[in-house]
Amino acid sequence: MPQSKVLRYIKIAVGIILLLILAGVAAQLFFTNKIKAVLNDNVPEELDFSYANLSTNVLLGKISLTDVSGNSPKKDIDFKAKSVTVSGLHYLPLFQNGDITIANLTVETPSITYHQRKKDSTSKEKGKIPSKNINIENFSVHKGTFKMLSQTSDSLATLQGIEFTLSDINFNQETSTQNIPFTYGEYQLHAEKGYYDLGPLEFIEFQQMQLNPYDGLFQQVVLRSKYNKAELSKRLPHEHDHYDLTIDNLILKDWDFGMENELPYFHLGHIQLQEPVFHVYRDKLLPDDTTHKKLYNQALRDLKLDLQVDFIQISQGLVTYEERLEADVDPKNLSFTDIEATINNLHSKGSGMVVVNANAKLMGNGPFTLDWSFDPLSKSNDFLATGSLINFESESISPFLKSNFNAEVKGTIQQMFFTISGNEQESQGDMKMKYDKFEFTVLKKDRLGVNKLLTAVVNLFAKDGHKTDKDGFRHGNFKVERNQDKSFFNYLWINLKEGLMDTMTGRGKKRK
Repeated sequence: MPQSKVLRYIKIAVGIILLLILAGVAAQLFFTNKIKAVLNDNVPEELDFSYANLSTNVLLGKISLTDVSGNSPKKDIDFKAKSVTVSGLHYLPLFQNGDITIANLTVETPSITYHQRKKDSTSKEKGKIPSKNINIENFSVHKGTFKMLSQTSDSLATLQGIEFTLSDINFNQETSTQNIPFTYGEYQLHAEKGYYDLGPLEFIEFQQMQLNPYDGLFQQVVLRSKYNKAELSKRLPHEHDHYDLTIDNLILKDWDFGMENELPYFHLGHIQLQEPVFHVYRDKLLPDDTTHKKLYNQALRDLKLDLQVDFIQISQGLVTYEERLEADVDPKNLSFTDIEATINNLHSKGSGMVVVNANAKLMGNGPFTLDWSFDPLSKSNDFLATGSLINFESESISPFLKSNFNAEVKGTIQQMFFTISGNEQESQGDMKMKYDKFEFTVLKKDRLGVNKLLTAVVNLFAKDGHKTDKDGFRHGNFKVERNQDKSFFNYLWINLKEGLMDTMTGRGKKRK
């Protein structure tokens, strides 16, 4: 080939390359200027939107903003981020219909603060119905932080170390009218730490959270009073329990939430509480709280929520309860250890019975069972409870009895069985018990000596185990009226107390 033709082809190739470079540079400049114009002209001034630097890549459809900040029109949401990056912008739908379709939207180190404001009931804003479609294939947040502040700037909720991904986001005219104004696909949410304020007295914390559409995990969950026991008592106008609950792992499976018929719903297939430890303290020196206490039927029925939890499992639990009855006497606790329990069909608007089955050890030695069922839709708040206590060494409960009732006890409850049925107003039941060498000691007021007279009278009425049936059981029957300003567990306790009294001091025979 002649040299002149070679030079000609080289010149043409170089020209094409230069032309492509110039076209690329022009396209890059046009793309960058267009993005700047869109941000300057189309972002409302009330958003107070700003950024430090803008970089683009027209070939990759990439737009990146650094040091981004802004807030909502009502100034109730503040947003900051190290960077916001759009990549994989699809040009064809943009040029054809003005629709925005992108492959990835990534937000690095965002900080979102939501300021709780008073709701203005007189103004109802109508959102603009979009004329174009917005589609995001993948949205991700890295190292995010969220805070919710009250009107006095107190922290109501926080999430730290947020890692979040969401796929297949679609926003259009149809979705804009829904409660959640867009559709979406799979998601993954992880947070390193969280806090939620339950009100003036308690809070919830956790150390790790993982959620997806199918299951979830919360680790080192804490529900706790904000103040120590003494400080809490100073702040209370009447009795209120001091709580300290920790749960090693709280596991959710098959869960769903949303709105249906203008009512929020939360449905859960399975929840597991691993190693919950719950300490409860009550200062009885404070005035009584005389408000009506709902039984669990009514409490569930009155929820403004369609709640359905198919199965709850509690494993390796511990519950302690103590009361301060006198200022100069340190309270001792009543404890249930090695708790294994299940709750089936917990619901607020569904059907069927809620069924609770629990096994534990009373004071660490007496195997105790409780089977309890009720229907949340029962307007009379009916319930049925049965249970048992086996091989209980009663001396283990003496410290509790000494601090609360000025009494001590010796002997063994070999077997005890009870049945209680009741409603909002009253309950009745029966008990049978086999026991050995039972002996009560009534102490003097200062607890430093024995009140011999009262001890003799009590043990006179407490039968020593005669008048039993052929299997060695004494029988008792009881009926009690509910104190409606006390809890269900107080109701259960007074039934058991009446049953014990009638079984040990009554005729001992089973009534026909």
